[in-house]
Amino acid sequence: MTSRRPRVAAIVLAAGASRRFGAPKQLVPWQGQPLLRHVLWQVLTAQVDEVVVTLGAYADRIAPAVHGLPVTLVIHRDWARGMSTSVRAGLRALRIEPDAALFVLADQPNLTPAWIHRILRAYETTRAGIVAPRAGERPGNPVLFARAFFPELMKVTGDQGGRGVMRAHPHAIHWLEADPGFLRDIDFPEDLL
Repeated sequence: MTSRRPRVAAIVLAAGASRRFGAPKQLVPWQGQPLLRHVLWQVLTAQVDEVVVTLGAYADRIAPAVHGLPVTLVIHRDWARGMSTSVRAGLRALRIEPDAALFVLADQPNLTPAWIHRILRAYETTRAGIVAPRAGERPGNPVLFARAFFPELMKVTGDQGGRGVMRAHPHAIHWLEADPGFLRDIDFPEDLL
């Protein structure tokens, strides 16, 4: 009897106010579509078992960019209390009971299905509790957390995602070396150049 492929849900964190950017970066045009929709296509193409998207600031303006995609959309009213609340909202919205959750940032234009597959494959083969990319010593996203870490993720507070959980469990992490360009995210308008 062969063991089944692990079930992985992707939680796309898109609730932030883009204060440093000065406008909703989720809607910035990227390759002919809003950046959030571009990121979601990368995730959906990677064939994860479920996709949840958390929106908060500008939710009314951003939601149409998600229209028609097979995702669970969570309008998260507590977004201003930090990324940790979006992590919790995403985990609470899961419809399946996944073996792991892949947390994806909505502002990573260089994310590809191949990279997501690499993370999923590393989890499937190693069963590491946490799988994450890094460039040298610089950690990046997306990060996969096995179900065993969900209770700790539900206790994170403030404007952080899973970094504290990663710091608490450094030996549980399986690192994947990445090109620094892959880890790029969009914080300021000049980051689009």
